[in-house]
Amino acid sequence: MISSCIGSFPKNVKALWPWLAISFAAITAQCDAAMPSILITNLPVYGSVGHLAGVVLNVNTATNAVAVYIYVPGYGWVTKPTCAQPLTTIQPNGSWSADINTGGAGDLTATRVAALLVSTNYNQPCVLGVANLPTNAYAQAIAKTVVTRPSPGVRFLSFSGYDWWVKSPTGHAGPGPNYFSDATNNVWTDTNGWLHLRITHRTNAWQCAEIISARTFGTGNYRFELNSPADNLNPNVTLGLFTWSDDPAFTDREIDVECGRWNNAADTNNSQFVVQPYYLANHLVRYRVPAGLADSTHLFVWETNRISYQSQTGAYSAAATNLIASYIFTNATDVPQSGDENVHLNLWLINGNPPTDNNEVEVIIQNFNFVPLGTPPRAVLGNPQMPASSQFKCDLTVQPDYRYEVQTSSSLLLWTHLTTLLATNVTLNFADTSSPAVSKRFYRVVTQP
Repeated sequence: MISSCIGSFPKNVKALWPWLAISFAAITAQCDAAMPSILITNLPVYGSVGHLAGVVLNVNTATNAVAVYIYVPGYGWVTKPTCAQPLTTIQPNGSWSADINTGGAGDLTATRVAALLVSTNYNQPCVLGVANLPTNAYAQAIAKTVVTRPSPGVRFLSFSGYDWWVKSPTGHAGPGPNYFSDATNNVWTDTNGWLHLRITHRTNAWQCAEIISARTFGTGNYRFELNSPADNLNPNVTLGLFTWSDDPAFTDREIDVECGRWNNAADTNNSQFVVQPYYLANHLVRYRVPAGLADSTHLFVWETNRISYQSQTGAYSAAATNLIASYIFTNATDVPQSGDENVHLNLWLINGNPPTDNNEVEVIIQNFNFVPLGTPPRAVLGNPQMPASSQFKCDLTVQPDYRYEVQTSSSLLLWTHLTTLLATNVTLNFADTSSPAVSKRFYRVVTQP
């Protein structure tokens, strides 16, 4: 989405680089009604004393509040700051701050934090040591964010602009059961930023690979682009792209795209869309990814009353002109409601059995994109600068979780890609480091669909 409004520069800014004429196609937020959201802007480091802080967007701060919970391993979820003060006030500017270290024995070692944007009439009993937050707690939330914070002994990595942790349990674990390794020859990102998952045979054992997103995304668009063929996985190997919660509600909130033949080498289909439980009618649909297709995108759109699946050749296309398969799950009563689920990417062995050819297996995932539901919002240009370094800079006011492509032109006719920025907060800082050898340069920002 490109706006029609142009950002102009103060005369003194232009004077810093007189041979460069710059305009910016900025996107005005007032054109779209953005969805309410809540962000965590300060997550205290594991083991440290500090306040959890954040900001809420697109809500009436006077009639809403934040309900905060922490998860302590071996104990469970706990209301914060206290049961006597279960809600945190939102300041008029949308900011909020909550003390999550109030003297509890496990406060400093909490590994998960949940911040729910709720009405000031939020009605939820105090939580002390429950394995999972009550479903009703999430159901009452206008928006939410649930994050896993890095802790000792857990390997974290960055992929597609998000933080993930690498699964490495002691002994066998599901799915499979299998051994899962966090070794860098099982899970790594390359110089392109692409994720490699590899099943290896080390120390007389087959070791599988899995990463889990550090945060919960909720309803929206989940897109997974592969840079490996999906048609020729060994019959004993499955690639899983899915959401999952350890809370058994809604069958663990599991929504799957899975590539594999499930130990059936004769199956002409090689992938499937699944809404768990898989054994119910219309919950599982098999499809075929063409042979030799190295670049393919598999996605689902999770709404409160349906889930829409697609598989496409190449990169994601909003027009779906490159469709391989599609399916819409419309049984609204069986659509899971979002809670504390995370995205999982895994490569594993069915029943723990080795590949039939005894060869190691590797899959490359080029990117993962999450896009919220609704109309993509427009960005707003601010604070344009041309410092002595002759490097154009500006700020973009944006909506979190959208990607914004910056394009350039010397003529306003032909536009070229410069960079794509993922909004992790309400402001993006942009600097053109490409050192253009042109007499003038125009800029515009396109919100990715």
